[in-house]
Amino acid sequence: MTEWIEKNLTFENLLSLAAVLVALFIFTLLYKLFKKQLKKTIFKNLKPQTVMTIEKSIKYIFTISIIFYILNLFGVDLSAVLGAAGIAGIAVGFAAQTSVSNIISGFFVLSEHTFQIGDFITVDDISGTVYTINLLSVKLKTPDNQLVRIPNETIIQTKLINVSYCPERRFSLSFAVPHDCNLNQVEETLLKIASETALVIDEPAPKVLFSAINDTSVNLTLAAWCKKDDFLDMRNNLIKHTHQGLKDAGIKRPFPQLDVHFDKETKINI
Repeated sequence: MTEWIEKNLTFENLLSLAAVLVALFIFTLLYKLFKKQLKKTIFKNLKPQTVMTIEKSIKYIFTISIIFYILNLFGVDLSAVLGAAGIAGIAVGFAAQTSVSNIISGFFVLSEHTFQIGDFITVDDISGTVYTINLLSVKLKTPDNQLVRIPNETIIQTKLINVSYCPERRFSLSFAVPHDCNLNQVEETLLKIASETALVIDEPAPKVLFSAINDTSVNLTLAAWCKKDDFLDMRNNLIKHTHQGLKDAGIKRPFPQLDVHFDKETKINI
């Protein structure tokens, strides 16, 4: 142990160590100043996912620069390191084809601007709020507070639904009424209920759409619009008000029934 200390604890090594500490301080200071300046200027006009990608790219460049600078201070041959890295890169490349595919897909995800951080999306039956957008994957926060990681390749190859893309959302409440109902009364009642429900907006206006006539009922849908951030609250309000409003108007729900008719009088011997 003493021999190792005497061998390595030289003036030149101490000077190199001091240079490393100074370099770390300067690089960190420059990195923070550069990042702060970007936030005041360029980042203001960019979307959150683009800002996140640029920040991570700058961080990677900063880290690699620090590593190369430290290696150079201690006299490490960088050409040999780069050569070894190239050979290792070829070997790793064959084993990391999926990661490369996800990175390429990540550039497509970022360039398409189909969704951004904070949007509520559905990918392959998984729904959640976009938490982060990275080059390898997109992370979603589900309504029950779970974090789901979806590879970018999956997002490119799967149908994606972004319910937050437009400022308004529509909720469609489908149900049925009996044949003996006055359909004009039903329509007027439902439109009044929708207009009096909190968070339902006037434009686009609510609509009642009749869809089918079945054996025991007439099927219809009440469609109402709201601001996208109010969707869940509006849905709850509309369901409760519709249920109570139909009861107050005396409009009943149909029940399955079967009528049996006999063409001839049948005698049953017991």
